Amino acid sequence: MKIEKNKVVSLHYVMKDEEGKILQGNQGYMPESYLHGHGNILSGLEHVLEGMEVEQEMEVVIPPEEAFGPRELSLIFEVSRDDLEDFATINEGEQIELFDGTEAMVLEKHEDHLVVDANHPLAGQTIYYLIKITGIREATDEELHEGVPAIDDKGSCSTPGCC
Repeated sequence: MKIEKNKVVSLHYVMKDEEGKILQGNQGYMPESYLHGHGNILSGLEHVLEGMEVEQEMEVVIPPEEAFGPRELSLIFEVSRDDLEDFATINEGEQIELFDGTEAMVLEKHEDHLVVDANHPLAGQTIYYLIKITGIREATDEELHEGVPAIDDKGSCSTPGCC
């Protein structure tokens, strides 16, 4: 069976940044599953996995445009002290939630405002993956309706209730 739209794909992966630093991965744990063709993973990764089969391994390079997007200068802006609750407790380098629900990194703190960056932390970066396909199956009607695979109640360590 090959990876195509509406298949539930299970995989092991390691995700690294441009400097080779491991950002995420599930090596040594239960494989992660996603519903192919439903936007559950990065578009660039989903495109590359199309047609792969169980036990295939691949190194994948995803450019910023197909990963977390380019860095947008318009997403770096000032926020007035008056628009923030608990201004006094906010520090540079912290991730905060703005009044409209936007997540942003505090770049600078001034007496009357903050300079924040609402770009994804990995925006503008090429992302590197090492992928191993561990399973492919037909999605159930419920999974197709929900747009995501059913949740495995074993957790990532495969012991029920531990995670």
